[in-house]
Amino acid sequence: MWYRKNGQLIGVLNDYDLSSLADDPGPRGNERTGTVPFMALELLSPSAQRGEVKHLYRHDLESFMWVFAWIFMRYREGVLLPQGLRPFDEWATLGPVACGKEKLFFLNNMEASAPSDIDDDIWNFLVDSLLVLKKDADSRYYLRLKRSSSSGEGQQPNAKDSDHDAILSKFTSLEGWDKLSKPK
Repeated sequence: MWYRKNGQLIGVLNDYDLSSLADDPGPRGNERTGTVPFMALELLSPSAQRGEVKHLYRHDLESFMWVFAWIFMRYREGVLLPQGLRPFDEWATLGPVACGKEKLFFLNNMEASAPSDIDDDIWNFLVDSLLVLKKDADSRYYLRLKRSSSSGEGQQPNAKDSDHDAILSKFTSLEGWDKLSKPK
């Protein structure tokens, strides 16, 4: 789908069979679908695989960032790198939970995966974007830990998920977003 905004053509990728209703209070049972290497970390958890995690907008945005990482780590100038030189091949063969563990390992060890031939602006944006994902995931994780060890009053891990603009602005406010958005 596409639309015009402020004279610009904006494209939107849409997949309604993976969608959920905004007023749906809980998981709908279809949250376990998706291409595993691109799925949000939270959806690769055992509880999500049991259908206990509601699919949210931030999951789709995170999925996009994993696609971005996949493309820029595995391709150079539109050409797929030779086998053995492209990271993440294993992710495509793993089950959801195992892939989630590999993605967490990657987030904690990105410097070991830094290709020397990737454009600096792209690499910096990729790192900043993945750090946004990591910080958000860590915040939710620690909040869940705190909730399970105390009363948890007033602590709602998904309370801010309904503000799509706030979630998106975590990425659009990155320095790299501006650099990559401007025509060269």
